[in-house]
Amino acid sequence: MGYRRQTLVTSEISGFECIICVFTLFVNVRTCVSACNCNGKSAECYFDQELYRNTGHGGHCRNCADNTDGPNCERCLDNYYRDASGQRCLPCSCNPVGSLSTQCDNSGRCSCKPGVMGDKCDRCQPGFHTLTQAGCRPCSCNPAGSTQECDVNTGRCQCKDNVDGFSCDRCKLGYFNLDSQNPQGCTPCFCFLHSTVCESADGYSINTITSTFNRDDEGWKGQQRDGSSVPVHWSASSQEISLISDDYFPMYFVAPAKFLGNHLLSYGQNLTLNFRVERRDTRLSAEDVVLEGAGFRVAVPLIAQGNAYPGEQMQTFVFRLHQTTDYSWKPMLKHGEFQKLLHNLTSIKIRGTYSERSAGYLDNASLVTARRGPGTPARWVEKCNCPQGYVGQHCGQCAVGYRRSNPELGQYSPCEPCNCNGHSDTCDSVTGMCNCQDNTAGMSCERCKDGYYGDATVGSSSDCKPCPCPSGATCAIVPKTKDVVCTNCPAGTTGKRCELCDDGFFGDPLGTSGPVRACRACKCSDNIDPNAVGNCDRETGECLKCIYNTDGFFCDRCKEGFYGNALAANPADKCKPCDCDPEGSRTAQCRDDGYCECRPGFQCPNCYSLVRDKVRPLLDFVFPIPFFISDTSLLYDVQTADQLLARADAAKALAEEAAKKGMSTYQEAQDILNNLRDFDKRVNDNKTAAEEAMKRIPEINATINAANEKTRQAEGALGNAAADAKEAKSKAEEAEKIASNVQKGSAKTKADAEKAFEDTMKLDKEVNDMMNQLAAAEKELGAKTDEANQDMMMAGMVSTGLLVLLLNHLSFVHPGNIDKVDLSKLDQIDNSLKEAKEKMAGSELDKKLKELNDIAKSQEGMINDYDRQIREIRADIANLNDIKNTLPEGCFNTPSLERP
Repeated sequence: MGYRRQTLVTSEISGFECIICVFTLFVNVRTCVSACNCNGKSAECYFDQELYRNTGHGGHCRNCADNTDGPNCERCLDNYYRDASGQRCLPCSCNPVGSLSTQCDNSGRCSCKPGVMGDKCDRCQPGFHTLTQAGCRPCSCNPAGSTQECDVNTGRCQCKDNVDGFSCDRCKLGYFNLDSQNPQGCTPCFCFLHSTVCESADGYSINTITSTFNRDDEGWKGQQRDGSSVPVHWSASSQEISLISDDYFPMYFVAPAKFLGNHLLSYGQNLTLNFRVERRDTRLSAEDVVLEGAGFRVAVPLIAQGNAYPGEQMQTFVFRLHQTTDYSWKPMLKHGEFQKLLHNLTSIKIRGTYSERSAGYLDNASLVTARRGPGTPARWVEKCNCPQGYVGQHCGQCAVGYRRSNPELGQYSPCEPCNCNGHSDTCDSVTGMCNCQDNTAGMSCERCKDGYYGDATVGSSSDCKPCPCPSGATCAIVPKTKDVVCTNCPAGTTGKRCELCDDGFFGDPLGTSGPVRACRACKCSDNIDPNAVGNCDRETGECLKCIYNTDGFFCDRCKEGFYGNALAANPADKCKPCDCDPEGSRTAQCRDDGYCECRPGFQCPNCYSLVRDKVRPLLDFVFPIPFFISDTSLLYDVQTADQLLARADAAKALAEEAAKKGMSTYQEAQDILNNLRDFDKRVNDNKTAAEEAMKRIPEINATINAANEKTRQAEGALGNAAADAKEAKSKAEEAEKIASNVQKGSAKTKADAEKAFEDTMKLDKEVNDMMNQLAAAEKELGAKTDEANQDMMMAGMVSTGLLVLLLNHLSFVHPGNIDKVDLSKLDQIDNSLKEAKEKMAGSELDKKLKELNDIAKSQEGMINDYDRQIREIRADIANLNDIKNTLPEGCFNTPSLERP
C-alpha cells in the first residue's frame, strides 16, 4: 500500500485515498493519507473531485491491469468480458461482420445478426450462407430435394441422392418426381430400360389395393416354406385371418391375384399390413416378407424399415417397395431390376408363424398403387421421353418402321429398324414381317410377289416388273440365259409366255392368229382317250382322235360303216359296225337298227352260224388288246425316243463345238511355230543371247508337251462321247426289241402287257442315265479344251517374252562379235510342234462328228421302225375287230374273213 502526502490544493493522491477535513481556509493545509481501492489491478490513483462528490470516495485508479477499467478497476474494458475465474478480462473478439455489437455478454457470447451463429458470430446458422454486413443469407434450398443445408461459402445446397441443381430443385438425369417424402428425392425412370429421360405423367391418381377380411379370407392362401399348402383360418368375429403351426417350420400368408401382376406403379410406394402373434417368444428371420417376380426374389425381416418387434397386440408394419439400402431388401437389386420385379410380380409372402405351436394373425393388408382417373394425383407415375424407334408411355413398344431385335424379351427387347430391302417403311413390331410395297413379298420383301419378276434386294421401286404372262400368271428368270419364263399359266394354257393352248384345249390366248380366244377344253363327247396326246386341234378344237368308231367335229356321230348312239355313256352301247357285205349290200352303211339294205337275190344261210360260233371266242380274246396296248403307254415310249433323238442332236452340237475349239488350239500351235521360226531367223544375229535363250528351251518343251497331253485328253473325251452314242444305239435297239415283243405278244394276257410297260419305264430310266453320262462327258471335253487353250496361250506368251529379250540384247551387242548359232535345239522345237500338229490331225474330229451324226440318224430310223410296228399292231387289232363285225345276223359275207 503506497502512501503520499497530499494537499487540498493539488488534490493529487498516489496510492492512497485522502480524507481531509478543512478546519479553516486560512490555516496551513492539513494533510491526511488513505490507500487506493483498485481491486489489485493498479497501484496508482488520483483524487477525483467529481467522483468524491458523487460517491464520497475521491480516489480514481489509473493504469488498470488485466483489461480492467473504472475508478476502482472494478469492470472490464469495453469489448472485454471477465473470465470464469473473475481475475481478468478477455477480449470479446466479436466478428465485426456477423455481430450486432463488438461488446459481448458476461460469458463472452456476442450478439449475432440474423442467420449468424457462434459465440463470436463468426459463422452462419444451418440453412444460411454467405456472411455479410446484414448477416447470413438464408439458403434457397428446395425442401423436397435437399437436406435444408447449403455450403456456407457458396450457398450451394446439399441435395438428396437423386437430386441435382444449385438449390436442389431438379432431378438428376434418369430420375423424376421430386418428392419430399422420398429419402432419395426423385424416382428413377424405368422406361423398360430404353430411356433415361422421363417426367411425371398426368391423369393418374392414387389407388390402394386392400384386404380387410370383412366377409372372408379374400383369396389369401397359406403355404409352408417348401411350397406345400396349409389352411388359412378366417375369423368372422375379429375379421382377420390366421395361420396355426404345430412345429417350428414357418408358414406364410400368400397374397391373392389382385396384389400380383403388373405393379410397376407401386414402385417406391408402401406395402402395409396389421399383424400380431400369439406368443411373445418370436424369433424373426431375414425372410419375413418376400417378393418374387421376373426371375428375382427379395426379402426383408419384419422389423426392417423401422418397424417394431411383433407382439400379442395388433401392430402396423410398413414396407417401402424400393431398392435402396434404407429399406433393407436383400439381395440388393439395381433400380431397373426392382422395377422389373414389380412389373411382373408373381408372389407376395408374409411370414405368419415364428415358433412351435404358435399362430400369426393378419389384417388390413394394403398396397399403394395408381390408376387412371380423377383423384389425388399420383406424381410417381412416369411418362418417358422415348428415343428414336420407341413409343408408348414407358417406351415399351417399337415405333412404326421398327421391330424387336429379341422378341423373346418382350417390352425389354431393343428395337431395330425394319429390314425391308427398301420396299417398305413399316413392319410387324414383333415378327418383323414387312408390309411390302413395289410388288415385293417375303419376310423382308426379298422377293417379287406372284406375277412379277426381278431382284427385289436391289432396293429400288422398279426392282420387280410384271410377268409377261396372261391372267397374272407367275414367272421366273432362267439363271443362265436370263430369259423370263411363265411358270404358272392359267388352266388350259402353256408355253414360254402362256401363248399356246395346252393339250386337250383350243383357242388363241394371245390373239396371234386373230382375235383373242381363251383356251377352252375340247368337247369330244367323251369319245377320245384321255391319256392320248393331240386329241384335238389346238386352234379350232376339232377332235382328231375319235374312238369307239365315232367321227365328226366333236366325235358326236358314228363313222361311216357304223351305227348306234355315239353319245351313249357306255362304250359298248356306242357305235357298232354295220358289216354290210359289199357284194350283197346296196351300200356299206346300214340303217339305224343295224340292218343292211341287200341287193336282190342275196340272203344269209343258216350254215354261216357255224363260222360265227368259231370266230366269237377269238374275238373275245382279241377285244381287250387295244386297251392293254393303251395301258403300256406306247405313245409315252415314242415321246421318250423323240427326247433321246433331241439329246443326241445336242450331243452332236457339243461335239461340233469341241471340234471348233480343237481347231482353235491347232491354230494357236501353228502361230507358236511361226513365232519360233521368226525367232530362229533373229537368233542368228546374237549367239550370246541365243545361248541364254537356249536355257529356257526345256520350259517351252514342257509347255508343248502339256499341250499335247491336253490334246490327247480331248481326243479321249471325244472317244467317250462316241462310246456313249454307241450305248444310246444299243438302248434304241433294245427299245426295238421291246416293241417287237409287244407285237408278237399282243395275244397274251393283260399281265404281259403290264410287264411290257415296266420294261419300257426301265428303258426310259436307262436312256436318261446314258444322257447324264453323255452330258458329263461333254462337260469334261469342254474343260479339257479350255485347259489346252490356256496352255497354248502360255506357250505363246513365253515365246513373245523370249523375242523381247533377244531384241534387248541386240541393242547392246556389236554385230561383228556374233557367231553362227547351232540350231539343233530349235529343230527339236520345230519337230515337237509338227508332232503336235500331226496328233491334232490324227484326232479325226470330223470323223468322230460324222460317226455321231450317223448314229443319230440310225436311232431316228429305228424309232421310225418302232412307230411303224405300232401302226401294224393297231392294224392287226382292227382286222380282228373286222372278223367280229363280219358276222351280223341276217347277212352273209362271202369274201374272206380278214382284210388284206
